[in-house]
Amino acid sequence: MTCRPAWVVALLMTACSARTPALPAVHVLHGEAFGTTWSVKWVGDSPATEHDVQSAIVAALEDVDASMSSWRSDSDLSRARAAGKPIPVKAETARVVRDALAIAQATGGAFDPTVEPLMELWGFRGTKRTTWPTDAEIQAARDQLGWQRVRLGRGADGQPTLDTGGTALDLSAIAKGYGVDRVSWALSDLGIADSMVEVGGEVRVTGRSPTGGWWRLGVDMPTQGLAPGQELADVVQVTNGAVATSGNYRQTFEIAGREVHHTMDPRTGLPSTAHVASATVLAPDCETADGWATALMVLGPDEGLPLVEARPDLDALVLVPGEGGLVYRTTPGMQRHLAASDEAPR
Repeated sequence: MTCRPAWVVALLMTACSARTPALPAVHVLHGEAFGTTWSVKWVGDSPATEHDVQSAIVAALEDVDASMSSWRSDSDLSRARAAGKPIPVKAETARVVRDALAIAQATGGAFDPTVEPLMELWGFRGTKRTTWPTDAEIQAARDQLGWQRVRLGRGADGQPTLDTGGTALDLSAIAKGYGVDRVSWALSDLGIADSMVEVGGEVRVTGRSPTGGWWRLGVDMPTQGLAPGQELADVVQVTNGAVATSGNYRQTFEIAGREVHHTMDPRTGLPSTAHVASATVLAPDCETADGWATALMVLGPDEGLPLVEARPDLDALVLVPGEGGLVYRTTPGMQRHLAASDEAPR
């Protein structure tokens, strides 16, 4: 469960210009945050200027990063880890921690926001490892995990408090999605009804696309060496919802000749062995889609899809390597959102 680069979802749309008066204007802004890139598009005119929109986007993303970064020493997460006792935190930090703990409980710990010690052990924080961790090192890291240790409360002044229970939190598998939601809410506050927000490949859309229909979001083919959007595995049609995809085909490295990917299984202390090429989740908000996409990478389709099907607000597409190519596994509800080309297998 780590911050993933912008490699999973690409917007499919036709750009509009002054020479196509039948279509509304499309405004586009780009930037960087969370160690990746962001892109925002909105349709039609707005009471706000582009400068106002840019300022609102940057403020929302900086606020999330300042609260939930695992890298910043002044973030709520870092301060809570260093304190070793309950400390006051921002309301949004408490909200995302609470949501992460709910997914951890629903998945039996396959998604665990206290996975940070494993990320450090396996070399995904700072210097890369050159030797395979010993069984003792893996067990020592596992002994530090446990989402049940985390406690949320309130101080005498009513401000939320966070106690990590002696472990360390990594919210990067859910906080980026929350950042997408924050930007989407900021656009709504500015009077923008039709928009697409993308941060590092996680997307939330509202209203209608420039053509007046659903937004079409492409899911990348999970193949190493392909650039984002170069080849699509499928297309998800969405309005007023979010899509997040997790995969292991770009963030990998070798330790002593053995490939290691960034999706850790907190239950074993090892990189996930679920053999999932990628997992895409459709949800009402991007925070939820982000967290469940990571969970499916650990659970795999047989264990994970029934959990998603039990939640009426979620749908999923899981791509699994097979002898003849990728095997598509979906929840029943996901089928009505898919609009892949004829080449995509079924």
